[in-house]
Amino acid sequence: MSVSLSVHGILKCAALTLILITGTGVASEETQLELRVWESKAGTKVQASLVFADHSEVKLKTEKGKVISLQPHKLSNEDQDYVLSKFPHPPITKYLTGKRILFHVQDWPVTAVFQFELDGEFKYGSLKDGKIRTEKNGLKYKINNLEIKLMDGKKVFSRIIFPSANPKVGDHLSFGLSRTMVKGVIISIADADSF
Repeated sequence: MSVSLSVHGILKCAALTLILITGTGVASEETQLELRVWESKAGTKVQASLVFADHSEVKLKTEKGKVISLQPHKLSNEDQDYVLSKFPHPPITKYLTGKRILFHVQDWPVTAVFQFELDGEFKYGSLKDGKIRTEKNGLKYKINNLEIKLMDGKKVFSRIIFPSANPKVGDHLSFGLSRTMVKGVIISIADADSF
């Protein structure tokens, strides 16, 4: 009899804990889903709540449940600041987004060109005799602290690992997949430009 009472008490505690956890999750979701008016740099306005954001995408949800996906740099400066307050980016983001990095490996006959576009696109090319040749189209980049994953659809095409959150000329970095990773040096960092 006392065994069944203690099991009953444990079940009551478990149920109460589950209710508290669920209630906390709902409360934080409601906080995150605060409706506000969003404005693009072009002046378009929409009332929606912030659902998700990273360096290349912001997802908003309207009152009617429609999810809108857009690039952060197309939002007003005030809205960009709001997004960053809710979904802070890794520190390296401000040093990569919109930049072109030239990367040299001692045994390579060419210099690699890594370009991080504002919209999350990654351009990968090679520089030889003053001309850039595109090596791979259609890649996106995802920033995870000092590791950048280069995505070909949902598959990881390659990775770049930086030594610090503030990369500079002369820094050594790693490029490739785990078994084929090569080390080289940054020889130039400049604003992104046409390929």
